[in-house]
This record gives sequence, C-alpha cells and structure tokens, in this order.
Amino acid sequence: MNKADQQSQEIIEAIDDAYLEGSEAREADEIRKRAEEKVDRMGQGSTFKLLLEFSIPAVVGVVVQMLYNVIDAVYVGHAVGADGLAATTVANPLMTAMTALAMLIGVGGNALMAIRLGEGKQEEARRVLGASFILLMLVSVVVWIIGATLLSPVLVLSGAEGEVLPLARSFTTILIAGCPFQFIAFGMNNFIRTAGYPNRALGSMLIGTAANVVFGYLFIVVLDAQMAGAGLATVCSWILSSIFVMQFFLKKKSPMPLRKETLHLRAPLAGRICVMGIAPAIMELGFAVSSALENNLLVTYGAADPVGIDGALAIMRVLSAVGMFTFMPMVGIASGAQPIIGYNYGAKKFDRMKRVVWQAMLLAAAITVPIWLSVLLAPDMYANLFSLPVQYRKEAAWALVLFLIFVPILSIQSIGSNYFNATGQAFKATILTLTRQILFLIPLLIFCPQILPLFTPLSPLESVWFAASISDITSVLIVSVFLLVELRRLRRISAAA
Repeated sequence: MNKADQQSQEIIEAIDDAYLEGSEAREADEIRKRAEEKVDRMGQGSTFKLLLEFSIPAVVGVVVQMLYNVIDAVYVGHAVGADGLAATTVANPLMTAMTALAMLIGVGGNALMAIRLGEGKQEEARRVLGASFILLMLVSVVVWIIGATLLSPVLVLSGAEGEVLPLARSFTTILIAGCPFQFIAFGMNNFIRTAGYPNRALGSMLIGTAANVVFGYLFIVVLDAQMAGAGLATVCSWILSSIFVMQFFLKKKSPMPLRKETLHLRAPLAGRICVMGIAPAIMELGFAVSSALENNLLVTYGAADPVGIDGALAIMRVLSAVGMFTFMPMVGIASGAQPIIGYNYGAKKFDRMKRVVWQAMLLAAAITVPIWLSVLLAPDMYANLFSLPVQYRKEAAWALVLFLIFVPILSIQSIGSNYFNATGQAFKATILTLTRQILFLIPLLIFCPQILPLFTPLSPLESVWFAASISDITSVLIVSVFLLVELRRLRRISAAA
C-alpha cells in the first residue's frame, strides 16, 4: 500500500470512528431523553393514572414480598408443626430488624433521589443511587458481625426457649448469611420504581416469591430440611431477585445506570440518605421491639392460659402473617405514591402533590377493606391455613378479630406518615412512626393485660392481641392533626409565592 492509499485508509477509519462515536452519543442522548420523559411525567400526567401505574405494581409487590413469610409459615406449619411456627415467631423481630436496615438506606435514598429528580438534578440523583448501594453493602457487614456474636442472646430476648431456640437459631443463621442479597433485592428495588419502571420493580419481587415457593417445597417438604430448609429457600429466592434488580442498573442502556464513577460515599450524602430513611426504618424497628416484647408477654400470659406458651407463640405467627397480608397493600400504595409526591414537592407543584395524597388514602382503603372483611367474616379459614393444632384454632380465629379490627382506618396513618418522609420532613415522619410502634403500642402491651380484664370479658392473653388495635386508633388521630397543620403550611407557602 502506497503512502497516498495509507492516508486515505486512515481518513476513512477516522470518519468511521467519528460516525460510531456520533452514533453512540446519539444513542446515549436518546436513552437519556427517554429516561427523563419517564421521570418528568410525574409532574405532568393525570395524578390518579400515575398513582395507579405506580401503586398497583407496588401493592402486588409488597403483598408478594409478604408471601415470603406466609409461605415459610405454611410449609413450616405442615412439616415441623407448632414448634416450627413458634420458632419463626421468635425469629421475626430479628428478620424485621434486617428489613429496617434495608429500608433505612433503600427508602431513604429513594426519597432523596425522587426530590433531586423533581429539582432537575439528574447527576445528583445518580450519586444518591451509588452511595445507597455502598451503604447497603456496609450494613450487611454490620449484620454479619452482630449475627456472629449475639444471635442466641437476641433470640432469647425475643422469647425463644427450650426446643424452640435451636429451631430459631437454625433458621436465622442462614438468613443472616444471605442478608446482602436481601438488601439488594429489597433496598435497590425502590430505585427502579422511582426511575419510572414500576412494573420492572414488581418483576423482581415476583421472581423472588415464585422461587421461594419452589425452593420452600423442595427444601422443607421434599428434602425434609425443616428450619434450615426454610432459611435456604428464602436466601435462594433473594439471590435470584437481587440478580434481576442489579441487571437493571448494570446493563449498558440502563436509564438509571450504576457506574463506577457514582460509587462514592461522602459523609454528608450518607447522612442525608439515612435521615430520609429513618422514619420507615424506625417503623420496622418498632415492629421488632414490640414483637420481642409481645413474644415475652405471650410466654408469661400463655403459661396461665389454656393454649399454653407454644400455642400462644404459634397463634402470634398466624396473626403476624395475616396482619401483614392485610396491612401491606397500604404500604404498597404509600411506596407507589412516594416518588410522585417527592417529585412534585421538589418541583413545588403542591396542588398535584396534595391530590396524590388524598387519592392514595382512598385507594388504600378501597383495596384493604375487602381483605379485612374476609378476615373478619372467615377467620377460621386463615387459622386453618397454617395447620395449627385443632385446640388452637378457635382462639386463633378470635385473636385475628381482636388484632385487626381497626385496620381500614390505617390508610390515614400509612399514607400520612409516608407523606412527611417523601417530602424530606424526616423529623415529623419519625415522630409519627414512633407514635404507633413505640410510644403507644409498647405501653399498651404492658398495661392492657393488667387493666382490660378488670372491666371487659377479655383475658390477659386476649388483651395482648387487642393492644395493637387500640394503638391503631391513637396513631391515626395524631397523624390527622399533623396533616391538618401541614395543609395550612402549604397554603401559606402558595400564597406567598
């Protein structure tokens, strides 16, 4: 090849390279444009259509997520019996604490990212995503350390004793080992929804639950691995779900990419993420603390009741599973509404934001009431589902009524407290969360068994079931007051603008 031909070839290659670079740039711009359109519609489209689009997958997702616990309980009830159900009951506070840590980072980072997107700060939103991923992995290491040093004492504090303790330890040891996959599957999944892909977020949950059904049957029923099998089934389902989640962020054409340059953890940003997530995390930790106290009270009052200690703990497992199944649609709607509320708050479109809040409350009540009615009208069906021994089923059916009697009004509490978290008012959100799970429920759990039997037909054990319902009423009243004050604040801001 002569010199002229060589120069011509170099020119052609340079033109080809320039064309390819231009094509890649155009493709990147197109991906970025589609991603921005997905996000910007939260401030433009019909609020109710957006709420349905984001909330229905979220509702299905959280119900599916709760099926992890229900499936384990059903399989364990059939294969291991009342002791197995009691073991999952005393393990529940620790499992709830793990979920709280995932929510601290996942929900907090998600809320902050939604506000940044509403403000038009795309690069800051991506940095929030990267920092949240690093935080989730760091928290996993903390859980490993706690599990390696304090597992048995924690289970004892949760009410484990006798034959129940080794069963609970076998179950939770495996769950702790797999917690990084839970944190990815649950914590990072929130960001997919805020990026404008609620159905994709739902897909990861469906994959995990379907896997849990299959692996649960294989390990618990077929291989007779009992409590270890329940733990293995859950961790395997987390692994599959986390792979599906991370593929969204790591693929070449991701609308919200997780890249090396965003994986930086700066103290101010990490602190802001944790502050934004502290309210939902405290809600879950409140569940853990109240569950541990509840379990100890069940041991105390169950010993003096015809159902006994194992019966009381087994019944509580049924109440927890059915209660979550009934309450979680509200949580799903709150999760679906959160990015819409946060975006419009960041964009200062307060009328749209308030409309989403009221629509979310009505939608939550509309979905929850039929489920709640099925529990009240057919509690025996739910009691039988978990293969409780016959002598416990009548008490379980009555306990379900006492435990869930006021669930429909909780849409106000769930959506209302979530509003303050979505708008960055972490202190108010935390206070409202504390009222239901700690400030009200814990004193009620202590005093109701001592006071209610004096002037009602309820036994001390039944009073423990009913304490949660009284806490529901008081927390709804407090949230209502906070919302009325907030509405006045928004009117003043709008009038001054």
